[in-house]
Amino acid sequence: MPKIVDHEARRQELIEASWRVIAAEGLEGVTMRKIAAEAGCTTGRLTHYFADREALILASLRTSYDVTGDRARQAIANNTDDQEKLLQFAEEMLPTDKERLREWKVWIAFWSAATVDKTLAVENDARHQAWAEELADLIKDAAPIADARQEADLLIGLINGVGLHAAVNPTKENLDRARRLLRDHIKQLTG
Repeated sequence: MPKIVDHEARRQELIEASWRVIAAEGLEGVTMRKIAAEAGCTTGRLTHYFADREALILASLRTSYDVTGDRARQAIANNTDDQEKLLQFAEEMLPTDKERLREWKVWIAFWSAATVDKTLAVENDARHQAWAEELADLIKDAAPIADARQEADLLIGLINGVGLHAAVNPTKENLDRARRLLRDHIKQLTG
């Protein structure tokens, strides 16, 4: 009987291996060989799922945003308090544990690369726009704001700023400051 392979699971394993390499070495250090070694497979298996390094990097960026968004939506799924939903959703984006810190290291690498790679810049922009729309909907539910989309953009700026600071130097003080600033802003926003 032929072996049944879950191609989607295999693809996800390879993407997760790429995240580990990117988080450790930045995008400059990413090679198909390094990712294959991290995944415990051959480069042939890797190229079966991703045509080249660029395809794998783009898939890694997309999946990173998808995983974070899915986790945030799941975190608020059963919450009925609109202010708390907004806060929980926003806090899911901070580098508060090992998994989220790895996500931030991956994002930092992508942001840097996106300054010179138009494909990554366009993808990153599209993901941020979608995130802003999602936050704007949560803001509309939580606060009487005239321009929820503008407030979402400002909130993303805050999250990116305090998140970046906490990811670059993930001390307890920096993480606590990031949470406090985010909480204070959302409380002020929602009155």
